[in-house]
Amino acid sequence: MVKMGQKGSDNKVCDNCIKLEKRKKELANSVMESQKELEASITDLKHQMIQSKAQQRKNVYKEEIERKSKALTRSIELLKKIEETNDEKYIEEYKALFEKLKRESFH
Repeated sequence: MVKMGQKGSDNKVCDNCIKLEKRKKELANSVMESQKELEASITDLKHQMIQSKAQQRKNVYKEEIERKSKALTRSIELLKKIEETNDEKYIEEYKALFEKLKRESFH
């Protein structure tokens, strides 16, 4: 028997060689398709990761805004109480809140 691509006296190719070449082509196509699927999967994962990071940043900013909003609301309440009562405890609480906000703003 003569292998595919070889020339012989009667130019025959064995059945196993034909099947082998066909199988090699199928495997090559399968590998290429798998690579495309993996690349698409990796791209999708990257996109999900980017979205996740963006969502995490949004959550951090949201929490920061909520925290500062509560502190601002509390400071307004304290200022009103200070104005109404001129009580030393409200003044001290306001000072402590102000210092806390100042420290957090610079970190």
